[in-house]
Amino acid sequence: MIRLSILFVSAVTIFVMLNAIGTGQCFGEGSPPKKHLLKEDSSPEGKIIVRHYVDSEDSSHSGDIWLYSAKDPSQKALLFSYERDADVLFSPDEKWLVINYRVRADESDALLFKRVNGLKYKETTFLNPLAWRFFKNKHKQYTLPAFNNNYVEAVQWSSDSKSLMVQVYGHDNNSPAASEPWYCLYDLTTGKMTLDFNRVFNRDTFHPNGRTKGR
Repeated sequence: MIRLSILFVSAVTIFVMLNAIGTGQCFGEGSPPKKHLLKEDSSPEGKIIVRHYVDSEDSSHSGDIWLYSAKDPSQKALLFSYERDADVLFSPDEKWLVINYRVRADESDALLFKRVNGLKYKETTFLNPLAWRFFKNKHKQYTLPAFNNNYVEAVQWSSDSKSLMVQVYGHDNNSPAASEPWYCLYDLTTGKMTLDFNRVFNRDTFHPNGRTKGR
């Protein structure tokens, strides 16, 4: 009886191992998505396909963002799950990406991810506190938290993938306090915010405050 139990346990162990090997091509956790495909994009070099899945065709909530290899679609990874809305902004070299996560109607977050390998990306920096502290340093009239509606979103990467333009703005439901959209740059080399737009972007394209010139 003991031998039969040992044989049964061994058979179960082998079965589990074989199943684990069979699903090894999925880099992300979880099963392949079985939700409605909301939209599809590709990375700058076209090597990665980004697919947004939601619970149903008419749903605008509770979504998953999956990354697929354009060369081999069987290779996939679950990048991010969200409750309301989110989108992805890749760096030109595809070594970095930012998720603009619209958590609620009164909050938007910018989350920076770095590629580990292949389709695996790991979150490294929550940009909101850095952006708002920098905003406060440049606008002494505000005492943070100044707004009960606050938004930080990544707008554009520099061509060398070393800097990221970030938009900051907010308003208060209970007072006239509000800020117009304000722009700064996150330098990935130093890990700090800066306003040195002329060094990063063409001065004919951007004002120092981030507004577009002539376009």
